[in-house]
Amino acid sequence: MFEATKTIIPIYVDFDRLVRYHFGIFAFTGGGKSNLMSNILRRVLYHTKDTKIIIFDISCEYPFLLIDVLADPTIPARVITESRIESIDQFYNSVVKPREYEIDERIVNELLEILSQGKVSYYTKPKLMVPTYGQFLEELDEQRKASADKPHYMNAIDEIREAILGYMDQYGFIENQEVNERFVRFIDAKASQAVQKFKVHEASGLFAWATTRSTLLDILKRKREEEEKETGGLTAERIRGLLEGEERLICVSIADPFTIKDLVITLSRDLLNRRKRKFQVKPYILFVFDEAQEFIPDPSGSTGIDRKCSKQVETLLRQGRKYRLGACVATQRIAYLNTNALQQLHTYFVGTLPRPYDRSVVSNTFMIDQGILEKTLEFAPGEWLLSSYIATGIENVPIFIRADNAENELEKFLSRAVAN
Repeated sequence: MFEATKTIIPIYVDFDRLVRYHFGIFAFTGGGKSNLMSNILRRVLYHTKDTKIIIFDISCEYPFLLIDVLADPTIPARVITESRIESIDQFYNSVVKPREYEIDERIVNELLEILSQGKVSYYTKPKLMVPTYGQFLEELDEQRKASADKPHYMNAIDEIREAILGYMDQYGFIENQEVNERFVRFIDAKASQAVQKFKVHEASGLFAWATTRSTLLDILKRKREEEEKETGGLTAERIRGLLEGEERLICVSIADPFTIKDLVITLSRDLLNRRKRKFQVKPYILFVFDEAQEFIPDPSGSTGIDRKCSKQVETLLRQGRKYRLGACVATQRIAYLNTNALQQLHTYFVGTLPRPYDRSVVSNTFMIDQGILEKTLEFAPGEWLLSSYIATGIENVPIFIRADNAENELEKFLSRAVAN
């Protein structure tokens, strides 16, 4: 199939459109997903002006696959690990490397270079949970259910609710944002006034709720103090600040599924909502979900944080393109993914998928003939079926390509580093 002609025909990709309209990379283990991904990300960073990339790297392999980019002093970048990195040995052991590079001393030297540039940080999980505006409204709804037979209680609840919504509207806050000290002081006064105005009994649950809002001030103060102590760690808010600042590449290499999914939910939600609120569309930000079955599983068979993460990433894919928030989805088991999320992809690279059901999902989701997909069984690593609605200029026409080998780029970089 690939030897039909000796002529090399280059395929050009519009990176802005590739990022904005989302893309997917699907292949079985050993098919070269990470290889292709790292090559695409490398080119996006070097051939676009200010596109930013955040990789959710549950396999902890991208600090090696993008070691040349991370070590480049001209690219503001950050590796965020699960815990504090105290030494080069600890950093080296936390990075997954191909077998042929496992004892390569050149890797140690370049990882040390990344450390020396101050590009390695760790994620600080929130120790204190601050309620959101939405949680305030939900608590009021619970009070309403318990007060259905008391009209004056309902009047007090309605007045408090109106005050909350008015505050949110005035200052541009949305339901899933955490409350701040100014709001707590505001609603503490308003709620106390409302229960007194409508003569809510002092022994009632509503009275207790309304007159104890100021206790949240202590939680907010302690949270601020904890964050100030964590000079080396990064909270979700600080990571968002990096993305909105100078950083071009952030690699979140965290192996714990719950921690990284919780971070995906928080960051994607906050960035999308901030852009909606500010009507902001630049710069482009690309969210990369490697091992995507971890982040966007089929919600019908998921519960808890898995389902919540899947629905949030689906929301990002549905709404993100309007605000220049793109996504890349890479996986070996496409059959396990949220098909509503997959349908938002406008470009896809398909490698060898030996399981018939996986090929069937690709065919049904992306409208590719099954006969064409059968030919992917003949693929060697690095060979792909590429189809795009918008990024290649060849609208929805499946074409067979051979991608560059990312390890050649890495070998050139490591050899030059040693020579210098």
